[in-house]
Amino acid sequence: MKINFALFLLVIFAVAIVSGWGWPDIAKIMPVYVAAIPGLLMILIQIYREAIGWEKSNKAGGMDMDESGADKLDAATARARTLAFFAWFIGGALGIWLVGIVYALPLLVFLYARLQGEEKWLTSLITGGCAYLMIWGLFEYMLETRWPSGILFG
Repeated sequence: MKINFALFLLVIFAVAIVSGWGWPDIAKIMPVYVAAIPGLLMILIQIYREAIGWEKSNKAGGMDMDESGADKLDAATARARTLAFFAWFIGGALGIWLVGIVYALPLLVFLYARLQGEEKWLTSLITGGCAYLMIWGLFEYMLETRWPSGILFG
């Protein structure tokens, strides 16, 4: 990461903390406590790592993780994967639009795990159920966030 970009992010997170600090506690949970403060801490760690040259000194015994594009795919496989990605993306967006995020997102997680990930039925059901519990339990029940119901149930 370039130092200029890291400093830019440092300023963004610091401004977010200062801007949101005077807000009521319930309003600053997500933007300040969940996003800005952890972001500021992580970017400070990154700036420290860049200042001491950690990336250069750690190359000797470690694995280089930046070679994600080293395995070349043939054009047909790359095209098929790209189309599959956009099909899942568009299908999820349409599902959320039609039935709402509370039901569509867990269904999307279940179907993706079962069909694309080729997981077992139990694993797929558990991941879909956990997604539902997260959306409903955390957001709807605990944080009292009311998601739009979708056009079919609205």
